[in-house]
Amino acid sequence: MSEEKGILRQLPAGVVDSGFASVATFVVGISAVNLFDDVGRGVYAIFFSAFIMGALLSNELIFTPAEVGAVSHPESERISLVPGSLRLGVGPSLLGALAVLMAIVVTADYAEPEQAAGLAATTAVATVLSPMQDHVRRMLHIAALSWTAALVSIVQLLAVVILVSWGVVADLPVAWIPFGALAGANAVSLAVGLLLVRRNTKSQAKVRLRFRALASKGVWFVLNAAAPAVMGFAVAAIIAWLASPEDLGYAEAARVVAQPVLVLATGLKVVLYPRSVRAAMDRDLPAARRTNTTYLVAVGLGGAAYLLVVGWDWVLNPMAAIVPAAYVLTGLVALTIAANLANAAWFLQSSELAGAGRESSLAGISWITSLVWLMAAFSAGVTGAYARSLGAIAGAGVRYVAQIRVLKVAYRTTDQAESPTPRAQDEAHGLSAIHPDGKTNDDPS
Repeated sequence: MSEEKGILRQLPAGVVDSGFASVATFVVGISAVNLFDDVGRGVYAIFFSAFIMGALLSNELIFTPAEVGAVSHPESERISLVPGSLRLGVGPSLLGALAVLMAIVVTADYAEPEQAAGLAATTAVATVLSPMQDHVRRMLHIAALSWTAALVSIVQLLAVVILVSWGVVADLPVAWIPFGALAGANAVSLAVGLLLVRRNTKSQAKVRLRFRALASKGVWFVLNAAAPAVMGFAVAAIIAWLASPEDLGYAEAARVVAQPVLVLATGLKVVLYPRSVRAAMDRDLPAARRTNTTYLVAVGLGGAAYLLVVGWDWVLNPMAAIVPAAYVLTGLVALTIAANLANAAWFLQSSELAGAGRESSLAGISWITSLVWLMAAFSAGVTGAYARSLGAIAGAGVRYVAQIRVLKVAYRTTDQAESPTPRAQDEAHGLSAIHPDGKTNDDPS
């Protein structure tokens, strides 16, 4: 029970961290939807989708399996894994930045050359830095340093506000402002995060991260995350094609307004993540249910309150004045918030599947449900900007049910033979134990 209270005390820090980080992204989004014209918003939406797609490579191939593996080690040792995981993630981060080439090709017919050049350059840099900064913050949470992670996000937000303001005042070309500010803020906050990691590293983990072992598990995480990212890019392109770039721009404005729902969900998840993964590793169904119930209740109440305030254009809705483009189409914001709530419902379940060693099932479910989203996008000729959210709701419903079914099977698997030894856990998560003589488990002797 004391552990339960400790986790609940960390929830506010998780929400603050995710909140400030997402407010930083929100400021970037606000600057984009207000500075670009209707067509420019559609171009920005394509590049934003490319950014999400590119960032997943290092995040899922290296950083996520490193985070899952860190949970199996004492809290005092977890943060010492950060320098090693970041080094292994540099190559995939640079490779992921090539996703901007797809955005250049897709928007060639309606993006101005100067506009595409500015967005491509800044998006590429942000694609490299953003997953690294996110990983540092998540590892701080896993090491029970949630308020330290929140400090990194506060620095990021301050940097974004300063850089966006400077870009507007200096009259920089619009295309260089949104992702340029995000890239600069990630660089500053990442540097601060690494300083805090060094300061809080008191005990070195007796492990060494191995690229091959992490990547062997990370491939499944990449396949899992690639489905919504790739389909999100495809959905945006389809809406611009079957409806119009303007419709995509309206959908993007609504996405910016609806984002706080995912902010809340992510903030809760980063704190509850270690407990959820540990429950699945131990096949502790009561603990998993308690953790998931805490998460769903908090997300549901917060999301419902937000929907009531900003779902429609009315006198007490501040977003209607801040992002007027989001309310051009009646009900689009409300539908987008509902889609985010539907997607948030399965977030913590995915952590359980990872802890239960069901990465391949997670990837399969992700692709199947993302295809539902893609199929719905082809209704854009009729539904226009609403197609993105309608498909997201349908896909999220399918995914939630599918993940429950796989988890039921996983929790029935309680044989002791499936409970790995500490050394086997290290090997499974890409960690090589380091012996006092300096040798690792990989050494033949």
